Amino acid sequence: MSTDRSGDDHKSGLAGNAVALLTREAGRMPLVAVTLGLKAWEQSRPVRDLILRRGNEVLQIAAHTPLGRFLPQPVIDDGADLEAERIAADARVAAAAATVKQSVRSQPTTPSRAAVEFGAPGANTDVVEKVSEQLHIEAPSASSDLPIPDFDNISIGSLRARLRSLSVEDLVTLREWEKDHAHRLPVITLLDNRIAKVSAS
Repeated sequence: MSTDRSGDDHKSGLAGNAVALLTREAGRMPLVAVTLGLKAWEQSRPVRDLILRRGNEVLQIAAHTPLGRFLPQPVIDDGADLEAERIAADARVAAAAATVKQSVRSQPTTPSRAAVEFGAPGANTDVVEKVSEQLHIEAPSASSDLPIPDFDNISIGSLRARLRSLSVEDLVTLREWEKDHAHRLPVITLLDNRIAKVSAS
């Protein structure tokens, strides 16, 4: 009786081991299948590339036959539409800026009395232009012809002191020289203000 029971235990132990082994191997089967599938896919790359090349060649040949008009046409997006929209937007911005500039230019730009009294840059330019036109003074051809020696290198403080002894003609000569050469805004403003003051007195 004890031999039968040990035989049953032995049979059940074998069956349990077999079931455990089958369960363990069944758990590995999906991983093995995926690994084998990936290897097969990678090994088939040359064949797939050949089929793709040959398929493209066949489509190119077929495109030049009457049957080619039924084939789907490739869509090439070279960005031309986006570029056209950008150019159109830039053109609209430029047109708007030109309109604003034109409207600003068309408005009279008479300086305020406070700006003229203070001697702000450009406040006396119109007066000085009229004085220059009336005097008909030619711009000097060399710096040695200027009424102030070494005019191009003089500081604003020294220039302000030396302008007091100059006539309107000398001041206009200096202004024309400055406009044609260095075009320093502080110097032109100083000359404009002095010319306006001397011509008014």
